[in-house]
Amino acid sequence: MERTRSGSSSPFVFVFVFVRRLALLLALAPLAVRAADPELKFEKYQLPNGLTVILSEDHRLPQVVVNAWYHVGAANQAAGKSGFAHLFEHMMFSGSKHVQPSPFAPLEQVGATGINGSTNFDRTNYFETVPSAELATALWVESDRMAFLLDTLDEKKLKIQRDVVSNERRQRYENVAGAMTYLRTCDLLFPTPHPFYQCVIGSVPEIQAATPDDLKAFFRAYYGPQNTSLSLVGDFDPAVARALIEKYFGPIPRGPSIARPSLPQPPIVGVVKETVEDKVAELATVQLTFTGVKSYADDEPAGHLLATILGGGRTSRLYKALVFDKQAASETSANLTATSLGGWFSVDAQVKAGHAVSELLPLLQAELDAIKKDGPTAAEVERAQRKFIAGRVRAVERLGTRADLLNSYETYLGDPGFLPRDLARYRAVTPEAVRAFAAKYLVDDKRLELTTVPAVNQAAKQDERQPAKSPAGNQ
Repeated sequence: MERTRSGSSSPFVFVFVFVRRLALLLALAPLAVRAADPELKFEKYQLPNGLTVILSEDHRLPQVVVNAWYHVGAANQAAGKSGFAHLFEHMMFSGSKHVQPSPFAPLEQVGATGINGSTNFDRTNYFETVPSAELATALWVESDRMAFLLDTLDEKKLKIQRDVVSNERRQRYENVAGAMTYLRTCDLLFPTPHPFYQCVIGSVPEIQAATPDDLKAFFRAYYGPQNTSLSLVGDFDPAVARALIEKYFGPIPRGPSIARPSLPQPPIVGVVKETVEDKVAELATVQLTFTGVKSYADDEPAGHLLATILGGGRTSRLYKALVFDKQAASETSANLTATSLGGWFSVDAQVKAGHAVSELLPLLQAELDAIKKDGPTAAEVERAQRKFIAGRVRAVERLGTRADLLNSYETYLGDPGFLPRDLARYRAVTPEAVRAFAAKYLVDDKRLELTTVPAVNQAAKQDERQPAKSPAGNQ
């Protein structure tokens, strides 16, 4: 059927209306994101011995995440004892008085998954996911290693874990491209006797020098209930959970008061240039590092958004300029690391095959100059804000990451319900705030310039001209 010109069914009219509606939806998108903010429901209380408990019910799946955060990390280490916090994390998996030979056996027997732990600059955590009916088993295991670890700690167990941690350093740092540059960054920013020297992993000689008495003193100082927050997230009855927590954790005596470390961050003096040889890297990398901020500082959100704008994926400024446009780099990134004792901001670029390292520094500098002078666009800031908010939404949706989020806010701020204010901090960031952060912290004459280059293996070059040796001859 032929339509008249005056009819409203013209395809041009349909297209016009569709475009207008699409534009309206996009304009309202920020409001939609705000309306979809997650609600972080929880209950917090303390036992008389100081243990902080955070309960968050979620009955969608018949399982519970048990997540314990000890407020101890690399920041609490003494000079000459790098890696102690991480070493002790491993010791907590070596078995306690009533849980032998390790926590894995009883937990795995009841169907637990995700049994693990981790250590960073400020905290050490332990976590597992158990079927709802086995909550008592998880709480028993966690309470036993808090109360009775020292009953079985001896030189034999310590030697095993010293070797495990030393091997972990070799595998995850000495044999991973770029990891030794990360360690060198820690050492230059936080020279000994600062506790961040050698980052969290520590040096092999200092790890191997640890004694049972050292570990026992570390445990007594930091592994008491008064220094711990325990979060339960998932399918449980709060009354039952409270009774079980009181049963297993209530009798544990309160530990000594803990003085939180408070050290000024050493300033970067001038421009520090170094070349790091990397036996694993195949391509060279240039990294610029500047003094940053502490966790939850007022301008921390602006710094995180700046890192996303500069180096957060293929839409970032560094990737578009150095990889797409100039085609001089194969990878780029930017990161803000914030801890209780300070932080740093870094940008880096990996040289593309066929190009020179000397090309990357002026290209990185040009992007830093531009962001310091003109700042980001409003669209760039909005994209970065959306990325942060989306990450928090995903964290609340998953049981394990929600447990971590609750414990993180409690450990750093004493407030597991900080999420709405955290989102507000990031929403309040303006393009001018990002520009101001860049101008304040990305100081050209106070920074580290580290160039990572593949180590030259002269022996391998000689082997190319000689008959290959047998495997036995290479050992």
